[in-house]
This record gives sequence, C-alpha cells and structure tokens, in this order.
Amino acid sequence: MKIDKVLQSPNTPSADWRAMSGYWEKVDAIVNGRDSMIEAGEEYLPKFPNETRNDYAFRLKTAKFTNVYRDILEGLAQKPFAHEVMINESAPNALKELAEDVDGRGNHLHVFAAETFFAGINKAVDWILVDYTRTEGARTVEQERASGARPYWVHIPADAVLEVASEVIQGREQLTRVRILEEKGRVRTFERTDGNVTWKVETEQGDGVWAVEDEGIVTLGEIPLVPFVTGRRRGKKWQFQPAMRDAADLQIELYQQETNLKHIKTMTCFPMLAGNGVQPDMEGGKPKAVPVGPNAVLYAPPNADGNHGTWEWIGTDAATLNFLAADVQTTTKELREIGRQPLTAQSGNLTVITTAFAAQKGNNAVQAWALQLKDTLENAMRLTAEWMSISADVEVIVFTDFGIEDMDDRAPEHLLKAREIGDLSSTTLREEFKRRGILGPEFDEENEVTERLLLELPGGEF
Repeated sequence: MKIDKVLQSPNTPSADWRAMSGYWEKVDAIVNGRDSMIEAGEEYLPKFPNETRNDYAFRLKTAKFTNVYRDILEGLAQKPFAHEVMINESAPNALKELAEDVDGRGNHLHVFAAETFFAGINKAVDWILVDYTRTEGARTVEQERASGARPYWVHIPADAVLEVASEVIQGREQLTRVRILEEKGRVRTFERTDGNVTWKVETEQGDGVWAVEDEGIVTLGEIPLVPFVTGRRRGKKWQFQPAMRDAADLQIELYQQETNLKHIKTMTCFPMLAGNGVQPDMEGGKPKAVPVGPNAVLYAPPNADGNHGTWEWIGTDAATLNFLAADVQTTTKELREIGRQPLTAQSGNLTVITTAFAAQKGNNAVQAWALQLKDTLENAMRLTAEWMSISADVEVIVFTDFGIEDMDDRAPEHLLKAREIGDLSSTTLREEFKRRGILGPEFDEENEVTERLLLELPGGEF
C-alpha cells in the first residue's frame, strides 16, 4: 500500500462541483420529502427577525410541505417507460442476456434506465460507469466466465463525481480525468495520459494522509463513464443550467408560504383576550395568568378617578387568511405549469387549444431528454461490448412517441375503417396498433406474416 501526503486531497471537489452543489443539495432535500426539509432548518425556512429559538422550533416542527415538485418529476420521468426499454433483436445474445441483469444486482436495462432518467432530470446530469469484474489468474475468456467475470453498470449520482475534465480527441470530446467519491474517505480516480487510461482507489488514513489501496490500467483505452445530461451545459465546463431549477425554487417558496399560513392559522384560530386599562394582579414579580373559559368571571374595577378598564377578544382576520390561502393556490398552479404538467393543473380552466399546445411543449422537452437517454444507453452498451470483445452496433429502443397519448381515443376505430376501405395496408395497420400499445412489445411483424397468418390459410397446418 503506497501512502502519500498531498497538497490537495483526493476528495477535494472541483470548481464545477462547487458551482452545482447548492442546487443538488436543494433538490435532494425536496425529493426526500418533509423530514429532509425540516432537517435543513433555516436553509429553506428562514427565521423571522426577533423570533425566539423556541418559537422558531415550534414553527419548524409544525411546518407543512406539499411535494408538488416530486409529483411533477415523477410524471415527467415515467413518460419514456410506457414501453419496455430493450436492445434490438439483431444484437448478440450475450448482450441480450446481460440486459436482463445489467448491473449485476438483478435489475433489467429498463429499470436501470428509469433510475438514470429520473436522476438526470432532477440534477441536470447523471452518470453510468461501465465497470468489469476483476479476475485473478484468469488467462482465457473461458476462465474469466467460469470465475463469474462480466461487465456491469454502476449508477453514479451527479454529486458523487467530484471532478470531470475532458478534451476533444480524434474529433470527439473524451474524458481525461474523473474523480468519484465512492464513499466517505474513499475516492476512485481515472486519468488518461498519452492514450493510456489508469485508475486508482485511494482511502483516507487521517491527518491529511491518503493511501493508494489499489490501482491498474483500463484496457479499453478510455474512461468507461458515460454522462446523461438534461441541463444546458455552460461552455466547456461541466456545469449545467438545470431544466428544473425554476420549479425547485418555486417549491421552496411554496413550502414557506404553506408553513407560514399554517402557523398564522394556528396562532389566530384561538382568540386572544386583551385587558385595556386593567391593572394585572402580580405574583412573584410577574403578571398573574388570567383565567379564561367557561365559569370564569373577570372584573375591571374602577380606579381612583372612577374609570374602569375593559376586557375584549381579539379575533381572526378572515380576509387575511383567505388572501394567503389564495396565494398558496396560485403558487401551486404556477409550479405545475413550470413543471410542464398542464393537463393535471386546473386544465378545466384552459381551452382545448391552449391545453394541447402546452402539452406539446412538455412532450418536446421530455422527448429531447429521452433521445439523449437513448444515446447514453447506446454508448454504455458500446463500452459493454468492448469489455466483452464483441464487435456489434447495438441499438437501444426507447419510447419517444409521447404525442400518441394525446390523440383521439377513437384512433383504432378510424384505422380499422381506413384499412377496410383500402386506404391503409395491413402492415401499416399493425405498425400503428403496436405504436399505440394495442399489440404487445413481443409482437413480431415478420413472424406474424411468414408463419401465423399462413397457418390460417386453407390447407395450412394447425
């Protein structure tokens, strides 16, 4: 084990990471829910000027958090997964088998892709590491397989990637240095120098000392890490403008509005008793508590001048509460619109044309992300094939035809009518039925025509 004391620790984050970390912490807290928001304390629910510690603690403990952001995120993230993510039929069987358990933990490619898509939308970027099981003493492919060696995918969250550096090499941008925080006190570093890619794992020993626990060479000749990006990248930096930033900021505002409204309701739903011109009874140097409620009688005896005080109740200002409640509703509606979910946010108040237009804008955004996901998965499959010494162009099939969901429910009836009068071929009809999910994902057009339909002809085998 090699031990070094370095000026910059392996776990020191880069400038790009620091620029994004505040946003990542925010959306993590939002997605994780009410407990995480409360734990963050004054970060997202500031203390009022002159508010005592006990009063703030009570307001924080009773805070209200309606997670509209998470609902929006779930709605956007599920769109490409109405149909199974799969690789093309002509792909090698070895890759098809691996797609059934792409991460070595039993997760299908579809499940892994869904996790990547959700995280990528939430944090503007997500990463897939295509790793390979290390084998000791294996000299042949057969020996490696017998030992259980295989490529496997690892989901790397955005905030676990401490540093990314890249350069344009041979006409395309390639990663040249990456540092990944695998766990506290443990960092994996990939580095490309003169075409050679090395890796090392360092662990913290204490007092600024780090030890190289393990190291080696990546025989692929490139860093096997693939980004999935939904945010707009800032030039050549690995910083992004998140597509969901405005929604996240508005969710924080909604949290504050809801909590303040609840606190005001709590404080004002019980009227306060005020004594004007009444001298309080003292006990121990402090005003004695006034009894209130049934069977309690309060007196206001006259003073030396013959004037007496009065007791009166200070009630709730209903108009103010109604205003604040309406403000919360407005913010909620704005948040859903920003989240591109117009069909679930008071769509009855929109015209048909406005609703369709808004939905199409949302679809376009998610379609772009879905196409980016397809590209990311295909790059990961390319690296997987190279690890397995397989030469193949693999296509990953990702559903992107979201507009089909907004079409008329009577579309199948119209298609059948068009086929009946000869305006559509039977092949086109079947393609449209498969596109709309009427035919299952296992439907095979070639098998249908060359085998199954032939069996129904006179003289066919049954």
